[in-house]
Amino acid sequence: MPRRTAYGPGTPCWVDHITVDLTGAKQFYGDLFGWEFTRENSRGYHLITLRGEIIGGLGPSPMGPAFGSSWNVYLAAKDLGHTGAEVGRLGGRIVMGPVPAGENGRLCLAVDPSGAAVGFWEGGRDEGVVLVDEPGALCACELHTSGRQAATEFYRNLYDDAPLVIRPSARTGWVPFFGTGAGTVAAALAAGARPLESGLLADPLGAVFGLTTLN
Repeated sequence: MPRRTAYGPGTPCWVDHITVDLTGAKQFYGDLFGWEFTRENSRGYHLITLRGEIIGGLGPSPMGPAFGSSWNVYLAAKDLGHTGAEVGRLGGRIVMGPVPAGENGRLCLAVDPSGAAVGFWEGGRDEGVVLVDEPGALCACELHTSGRQAATEFYRNLYDDAPLVIRPSARTGWVPFFGTGAGTVAAALAAGARPLESGLLADPLGAVFGLTTLN
């Protein structure tokens, strides 16, 4: 069972699904991957687990249907104050935070110069996703953007040697990829997901995620 206990600065370390339909999201991903959901706080945020190990988070959209549903990717940060200042200096924009996440750490949300939303996580007790590189677990995160040059320069200057994957695409946004078991794609489509380009799917609520085959 691959487990991850630490993340270097700039490494994708956490993902969460913010949705207009918590019940629908739980049903879709629970059936697809065997995920379980534990309510973490009074605002309706849940931890996602697989065989008792943390996979990510699930929470309600703060703006209802107008906001829609999406997967969010967070990069590890050791000092959110410094990271936020650098984001602004390099042409990005902080849109929320930093705010505390209980006793676990602090987070902030930003928009990079290519227009992609990205989060930053400063772990206090927990550094991020624990279970990785298994069917149903997080395997990779990629930035898909039509502004690849601007995004590459931004992240390279923000984090010198972070292992980030940036791909040219008409679709702009960070995408989490989860390990695929036998029949996962067919099951997702049967449950209402839509196929997109490059191995991507949109779940029944419109949130984009990727599947990757594990050997």
